[in-house]
Amino acid sequence: MDKLEEIQVKIKKQEEGLWSLEDDYRTAKKKIEESYESLDHNRSQLTRLYEEFENIAYDFGRQKSGDDGEHHQFLMLLESYSSETSSEYLRQYAKIEAKDEELQTQYRKERSRLEKELEESYSQRKDLYELERGQKKC
Repeated sequence: MDKLEEIQVKIKKQEEGLWSLEDDYRTAKKKIEESYESLDHNRSQLTRLYEEFENIAYDFGRQKSGDDGEHHQFLMLLESYSSETSSEYLRQYAKIEAKDEELQTQYRKERSRLEKELEESYSQRKDLYELERGQKKC
């Protein structure tokens, strides 16, 4: 195999590496998007559940003419759960966001490196073509 064929093989492998990087990035990005969606879905479900409990407690409190202390305690407990759910949502969201940023940083870095290598190979191939053309003219 001559030098030009070696560079052609090298270019093909580099292009395949770039395509593979793109595929891997899209797959990882999709998983991150699914994590965001799952987190939002879970928060929505819990919020709806808390609202239902709050409505039930409100209706029960109106019907009952007794101890308002228990009713108040229950509402405070719901508020506490709701607050903790919001805090945990923000923590989990930040974790997913950090993963997303890390993925993008690594992807850009690796893509830049691969593109640079590919550009160098293209340049080598061009130089070899010109060299061969120059030798054929002589």
